[in-house]
Amino acid sequence: MAARQRRRTLPLPVNLVFAAALAFLMTQLLGTAAGAAAAAAALIVGSRRTSPGRNSWAIGAAGERRTARLLGPLTWTRRYAVLHDRGVPRSRANLDHLIVGRSGLIYVDTKNWTSVTSKVRVKSDGQLWYGDYPQGAALATVRWEADQVKRVLGWPVHAVIAVHGARVPGGRIHLDGVTVIQARDLRRYIRSLPGAAGWDRALIRETTRIADVRLAPASAR
Repeated sequence: MAARQRRRTLPLPVNLVFAAALAFLMTQLLGTAAGAAAAAAALIVGSRRTSPGRNSWAIGAAGERRTARLLGPLTWTRRYAVLHDRGVPRSRANLDHLIVGRSGLIYVDTKNWTSVTSKVRVKSDGQLWYGDYPQGAALATVRWEADQVKRVLGWPVHAVIAVHGARVPGGRIHLDGVTVIQARDLRRYIRSLPGAAGWDRALIRETTRIADVRLAPASAR
């Protein structure tokens, strides 16, 4: 996922302004005591609606947690290690999930595309789309993030997008150096990848140690 969204001061949402006006009207009609209670309820309802950016961040974070749970069983043996939410050095970008295993390095970016009626597909223009939205920029970002892992750790990186919600026809798409896969199939896909020469348990352990140092947790920045 690209750099986390900054907190910023936002103008008062329209729905909150409407709720405040409604609260004032209730106070005038119902009297001070009853109106105050109704006003509080109206303001609470109005304030529950957050900005689209914050909603998008929350949806994305929920998807990352789901992917983390899916990847958890890989670590039950010493054949895989998984690092989550790591920062890219000299950048505000963060890496969702990095798997170090017998196939080498796999970078997984989570997309929590919540519309179950929208398909992920490659259209006649050769571009990846989610519903009515082109995803060329998303693919380019994932490739760039995988390249940063390669730059820092010195090994080739397999780039993957794990999709929650929206359906990926056939469960898997390979496009522009990125594998787009239904998230529920992610663990099975990783285990199906052929082993890479030299990636024994000792190399997995040492590479994980180095990655843990060079790719610090995003929360620590």
